[in-house]
Amino acid sequence: MRAALAAVLAGIVIGLAASACGVNDSPENPPPTATHTPPASPTPGSTLLAEPAETPTQLKVAFINLLSPLSLDANNPVAADTFAHRLDIIIEELRAFNPDIVGFNEASWTRATGSAAEKLAKALKLEFQYARANPWFPGQTQEQSDETVKLIGFEEGELILSRYPILRYERKALNPRTSETGEGRAALHAVVRVPGLPQELDVYITHLTGADEKVRAAQGADFTTFISATRGIGPLLVMGDLSEIPGGSVAKALVATGLEDVAAAFPGTVPVVTCCRAGIIGEQPALTTRTDYIFASGLPIESVGMFGLTPRKRADNTLVYASDHNGIAAVLRLPAPSR
Repeated sequence: MRAALAAVLAGIVIGLAASACGVNDSPENPPPTATHTPPASPTPGSTLLAEPAETPTQLKVAFINLLSPLSLDANNPVAADTFAHRLDIIIEELRAFNPDIVGFNEASWTRATGSAAEKLAKALKLEFQYARANPWFPGQTQEQSDETVKLIGFEEGELILSRYPILRYERKALNPRTSETGEGRAALHAVVRVPGLPQELDVYITHLTGADEKVRAAQGADFTTFISATRGIGPLLVMGDLSEIPGGSVAKALVATGLEDVAAAFPGTVPVVTCCRAGIIGEQPALTTRTDYIFASGLPIESVGMFGLTPRKRADNTLVYASDHNGIAAVLRLPAPSR
């Protein structure tokens, strides 16, 4: 899927300059803005931004790589055709877990499928911030990138949902790019106010390139530097598909900063495996490895598990998985309320 995206973006470059003047004002189904925060005053019956009646004692965190609906092969539209059903599976399982913070890679908007960010945030009644990874070509401003999205009818990036107020956020383009004209990578940093925490919570998410180990290591170093330069003095969450197995150079570098890989620090009785299914239709072999991570600092780990493991039946009785990845879910302990 990532190779498909890179090829699509690279092919678009040739026609961008000539086509830009003919861009419509907006498509019928407009993309989300790069970042979005719901109104500070929630609607009646909504839990958006609502402070809990009691100070929480746990922080529930989840992460999954969604599997973008984009495909190069017009004869194999499975990822797009199943996208709405796959989002429904993820929403159902996350509602059961009732998370406070959720991260997503490959959060997309297309004219056909709409905005995954907006659908997930609305269904889960959580605030969100989104950072576009693609398309964003070298030297483009935000406005130029927006016009590119309108032109090609597609974008994808990093998404953070939060039960608690997101105070501020920032996007960073990671270097080096996966390719000179095609695919790039981005990181999103959100600062969250969690009741009961004396300091603000810093949350980071990214998705690193998988094909080139040297490029991935350099992106990981840039990501680690970004975290060190922008984090506060409070607890820290880092999540994403690093495109490498545990013990890889990027995971080691993050652990060296004081972060805990929650799946490794709290192995439980069932190993956490997240990657990767060759297909999402029909019964697939059990996964055997992990490239997806939640790291934490300053928040003791109470439990770790997975979601998105089991396929569901569609109307035609075919089985479909939520993604080509499993998701990770962790319960972290918050400080006891002071008396």
